[in-house]
Amino acid sequence: MLQTMKSYSIQTILYAGLAAAILDITGAVIVYVEMLRVTTTQKILQSIAAAALGQPAREGGWATALTGLALHSFIALCFAAFYFIIRSYWKKTFPNKWIAGVLYGCVVWCIMNMVVVPLTTGQPYQFKLNPFFFYSIGLIIFMVGIPISLIIEKRMKRKERDTSSGLS
Repeated sequence: MLQTMKSYSIQTILYAGLAAAILDITGAVIVYVEMLRVTTTQKILQSIAAAALGQPAREGGWATALTGLALHSFIALCFAAFYFIIRSYWKKTFPNKWIAGVLYGCVVWCIMNMVVVPLTTGQPYQFKLNPFFFYSIGLIIFMVGIPISLIIEKRMKRKERDTSSGLS
């Protein structure tokens, strides 16, 4: 049973993390490439790769763009795993899974924009209340925080129900 719970937990993290990765990158492409027309899909992905590989990744073509996509997916998986780990505490503080997702999205946005990006670019975070702030935080809330919360809560509730009824 312990092994079953462990594999179910890993599956849950994978589902939530990959869903968030797909939704987030899709949202970014729709907003920044299609709606605002301020960049390209390749440049979005290269900028993610540049965080790990340095500025030359911005000129590396689709090879570094795909590396950026892999890194983006890894980061989303890490955020899903972190939510899974803190779930029981988070749920006590924020019992509504939708509110929990919105607030977790805000936490993810803060970590990415105030810690990760400054550490990888060497540039300190500077708050600017402009449309890009609302686009970026909105994308993270609706494409990362809420999906991670909903997927993990649904799957864990199902597992808890099945375990208590002796189905697993």
